[in-house]
Amino acid sequence: MKDFGLLLGIALVGAALIVGLLLGSSDRPPVLAPDFTLENLDGEAVTLSSYLGQVVIIDFWATWCKPCLTSFPALHELVVQHEEEGVVLLVVSIDKSLRKPRNYLIEQGYPTANVLWGSLDEARAVKDLYGVVGIPQTFIIDREGYIQFKGHPTRITAEDLAAYL
Repeated sequence: MKDFGLLLGIALVGAALIVGLLLGSSDRPPVLAPDFTLENLDGEAVTLSSYLGQVVIIDFWATWCKPCLTSFPALHELVVQHEEEGVVLLVVSIDKSLRKPRNYLIEQGYPTANVLWGSLDEARAVKDLYGVVGIPQTFIIDREGYIQFKGHPTRITAEDLAAYL
């Protein structure tokens, strides 16, 4: 049991270091966003690096998360307002199956091609890659592929986004 505690401690310290790197600081240059590929809810492979040259907003989200459902409409609308300027929204679903997010998005009139899942294990692996410990969690990745923002989606304003356009 002591070994488990030690391993857990090491894992937590490692996760904290990754989160620290992803968050960056004002005196540290931005970190390159880790690349990944996940299938979208339509079964097509989507790779983050294929969006180089565009501003990508990645939102980690799930249908069982009330704050996610509350913040999603405003985030989606912000992206729609800036689509012509090269802003893309990728939503990584942490749902247990693709049925719930797919049904929810269709019922609410949202597209499904930008919602990524693949499998719960694959989605969790991307969540872990980005150091996400709670959702909703949103990232802004600039046109060169660097993380410029990590935080709650309600903290992103049109003015914040304009800095990367």
